[in-house]
Amino acid sequence: METPYERFALSAWRGEFRDPAEERAYRKHVEPAAARHLRTSVTVWASLLLLFGSLDFLALGLSSGFVQLMAARGISAALLLLLAWRLKYNPHWATSGYAVTILEIVGFTLFFLIYFVRPDIIIWNIGVTLILLLCLYIFIPNRVVLSNVAAGFGIVGTLVCVRLTGADAAKIISLFILLCLPTTVGMIAALRLQMVQRRQFALHTEMVEINASLQEEIERREALEVELQKQATTDPLTGLFNRRQYELLFNRERERSRRLGTELSLCVLDLDHFKQINDLHGHDVGDQVLRHVAALFGQTLRQTDIIGRFGGEEFILLLPETSLEQSERLIDRLRQRLEGAPLETDEQTIRITATFGLTAVQDEDKTIEDIVKRADRALYLGKQSGRNRVVTADHGDQ
Repeated sequence: METPYERFALSAWRGEFRDPAEERAYRKHVEPAAARHLRTSVTVWASLLLLFGSLDFLALGLSSGFVQLMAARGISAALLLLLAWRLKYNPHWATSGYAVTILEIVGFTLFFLIYFVRPDIIIWNIGVTLILLLCLYIFIPNRVVLSNVAAGFGIVGTLVCVRLTGADAAKIISLFILLCLPTTVGMIAALRLQMVQRRQFALHTEMVEINASLQEEIERREALEVELQKQATTDPLTGLFNRRQYELLFNRERERSRRLGTELSLCVLDLDHFKQINDLHGHDVGDQVLRHVAALFGQTLRQTDIIGRFGGEEFILLLPETSLEQSERLIDRLRQRLEGAPLETDEQTIRITATFGLTAVQDEDKTIEDIVKRADRALYLGKQSGRNRVVTADHGDQ
């Protein structure tokens, strides 16, 4: 596995990531800011070129030499302003560096014309070149390796121009050393800046990835917590509340009923002849029946009603804010709905009915077991009476 050090390793002489993918990611990240910075830089560059034309006019007047120099300045300025305009639509030019490097070379070429039109200011031109070489690294956003190309072209071109104006070999060597000084300083400064910026990007990338990983872990743990909570509170086959959760909800509803003075009913039901369904059709079909019944109850009963699987083919219903008479009517509609909604399998139709034992929760009831026992007695009476009916514990009939 690639370590962070290997992934974000930097080239000492290019100031760029050794990994091409990381270098592309970095350039994409800084692209908008680099494009804005470069637009500002080349616009200032173009303005200074035209501004210095006034000095040529003061020295040359409206001579052919002035026209030549202004033409060179105008071409350079126009190309720079064209680049500034195109950067709005091609911001990746700022990070690739090729466009600005070409303009730097063209700018140097046109600048060399001054040596022959105005040989009287060679010392001034050399001073300007020294400044240009330093600015090329510090103020013009570009890749260091491409800035080296432009600087090398400027140095060689300057030496050639000075030699053609009559300078001897000793002066050329001295000039070469002089031109190398700002180039070296600028290159070192640019390298350090580029490497610092990329290290900051590496830290930013690692932080983003760590945060994303932490967020994924949090979401995974939350999903696991939800799943564990679901497993702890629901029956895995039907998705209904299991007995432990049902009793907790019963205690909550009973306290609320006492506080508000409302009625509360409890119903226990048993599917009729469920053992025969398992024996005739298999346990897989039996499981389908249980899921079918659970879904039908969820669709038929109210959202405030609580449905649980009591065990096997037995279910338990808790009906808040419902009197015994209201509960009886509600449960009978549920019974009819169940009777009229058989399970359709690939091979057959299975008719399902159930017997319901219903009771009201009384103040004297101490535990849910006392209430369930009373509802069970009503359920037993219902089975003895022929099944598929609702029996209340208070008067023992449907």
